Amino acid sequence: MDPLDYCRSKVAPEGSSLYYALLFAPPAARDGLTALAAYRAEVLEVPREVSDAGVGAVKLSWWQEELQRLTAGEPRHPITQALLPVVRRDELDTSGLAEVIEASRMDLEYGRYPTLRELTLYCHRAGGAVADLAWRITGGEATDAAPFAHDLSMGLELTRMLRHLRRDLSAGRIYIPEDELTMSGLKPDALLRDEQSQAATDLLSRQGDRARRFLDSAISRLPAHARKSQTYGLILAVVYRQLLESIAGDGHAVTDRQVHLTPLRKLWLAWRTARRPHNVRPRPEESVQ
Repeated sequence: MDPLDYCRSKVAPEGSSLYYALLFAPPAARDGLTALAAYRAEVLEVPREVSDAGVGAVKLSWWQEELQRLTAGEPRHPITQALLPVVRRDELDTSGLAEVIEASRMDLEYGRYPTLRELTLYCHRAGGAVADLAWRITGGEATDAAPFAHDLSMGLELTRMLRHLRRDLSAGRIYIPEDELTMSGLKPDALLRDEQSQAATDLLSRQGDRARRFLDSAISRLPAHARKSQTYGLILAVVYRQLLESIAGDGHAVTDRQVHLTPLRKLWLAWRTARRPHNVRPRPEESVQ
């Protein structure tokens, strides 16, 4: 299979959020953005694909070596082969991609996060370097879009965690700070019960609010002059914010069912954002906590 076809099939099938974000991204950046997203997904899937931690550790060591091969211009995997042209063209420093491997290692070894501090570290490792390279590929200059990329990656990761909560709980991983669970009087297995308590609903509502605040912060921190070039990330912020609103409208019943936006809704949000990126505004709420 062609390396880019492999990447597209993994993270950007037709109708997906990423598909529409890429549709309106700068044409020269699309291949690199697709490969970056595929790399993140492939590495973070390792703990979900293996039942033996030792096997997972071997896989992650292989990816560490693969990053070295990418730097040397001799990648073996279709994803890193797809990354190579844009790395060379834009002279990208890919050393930060090792952070994604460390995030996967955290999942493999722990799978639980005592406080928001540890969960924030995981989110930063899982998506921070990918978001940073994404804004550079799409035309970021100096560090003007770096704060946007940071908050965007945090918001995207937290939204994914909330949306896939049932899947991860069933696999023994939980992306809600354990101290917040304790303060709510809940245990992880309580979140999987068919009848969701008010305490669980309130807890999940707070997780959604946190993710939404990060997305709104990302939007507010994107300079006006960078909005056109950063349409890709802006579209993801808008689509994921709408997903969070839909989850909230469904009573945060994420352990019972998964909320989806229709492809038509995603296309409308992406088209409207790309057409008028300067009109995208954060909700007037308190600062991110």
